[in-house]
Amino acid sequence: MIAMEMLPPRQIVKLILLAASATSDILLSSLALTILSYLLKLAPTTSISLSIIISASLWGYLFYIVETIKKIQFSFSGDILEPDTSAILICNHRSLGDYVLLHALSAVYGMRGRCRFLVWRALYSVPSLYWLFSSLWVAQDWTFDTPEQKEAIFRQLTTSRYWLVLFPETVKFSMDLAYEHIRYCKANGLPVFSHCLYPRFEAFVPIMKQLLKEAEFKLVYDVTFVYRRIDNIDDERAAVADALDDQDDSGEGTSESKARNSINEIRTTKVAVQESRTLAPSLRDILLGKPGSWEFHVHVQRISLMQIPTNRRGLEKWLERLWIKKDKLLDGVEKKGMSYKGIGYVYFAGDEIFANDEPAEL
Repeated sequence: MIAMEMLPPRQIVKLILLAASATSDILLSSLALTILSYLLKLAPTTSISLSIIISASLWGYLFYIVETIKKIQFSFSGDILEPDTSAILICNHRSLGDYVLLHALSAVYGMRGRCRFLVWRALYSVPSLYWLFSSLWVAQDWTFDTPEQKEAIFRQLTTSRYWLVLFPETVKFSMDLAYEHIRYCKANGLPVFSHCLYPRFEAFVPIMKQLLKEAEFKLVYDVTFVYRRIDNIDDERAAVADALDDQDDSGEGTSESKARNSINEIRTTKVAVQESRTLAPSLRDILLGKPGSWEFHVHVQRISLMQIPTNRRGLEKWLERLWIKKDKLLDGVEKKGMSYKGIGYVYFAGDEIFANDEPAEL
């Protein structure tokens, strides 16, 4: 990690001023959006239009900080999205940077300020963050407490054009959660992921079945977030591997290592998981890290509605296969790296995943 004291004093002062300005803007915008939420029933079109403008302004301000001041590089690959059209986006969740990437993507396709995130109520206890992320609160199984709540949420989604973003993992990736999921999957004969968490079917299936019935949502996209640390990543990986070797040799370490069936197998999984975490920056890494330290990438694959089953068991297996594909994609990135050739061209593990006439040099 890059400590704040390593930054130039002028950069630290600039960040403090930006943080103060952003905090005041978020709080004022939060108040305005809260008032608009109560006006939704009285004037849905006007209140939703104003909320889109406020949300777009906030994210435009944050994107300016991330791209211009922090000099983070953005790129996209895969299928072209339909511009200015409602859609369901199914995403892996690796970092708070996911929200920045989504809003960067939305700006390209004329949907800035029109992202809505279906999340647990427990995730956002701070109102300003709730409104900043434009989240729609539901119960832990992504069901609606009352018909009125369901009606209010779908009114927001159907009155105007939106991207409805689903994170089937329900929480962002972390090492602790990854260890728990590895143990659970091994014990139950399920696929083991190194770079994703096993998706929660009880959260995904009910809401997906409901959304597929809505006429407004005829487009579904599989979205994969990829992060690349530009500076000293090889040194960090070597340090992680050495530390894990020391733990295993001494017989100490976490409770997870004691429950392993094979020391070498778990060590390999741990290193893969740790490497994955180094490639997903925290908000602190983004805002306080050295400018130009990260590359952010989004890969999009359009999903035909004909491919999506309508029954519960079929949806579960379909989502599991989708996550296996995501994990392999991310595994290829971290083992062999990636290189870009302009926006829209990216290579994973030496294999082309975006068709073009001139292959990039690896």
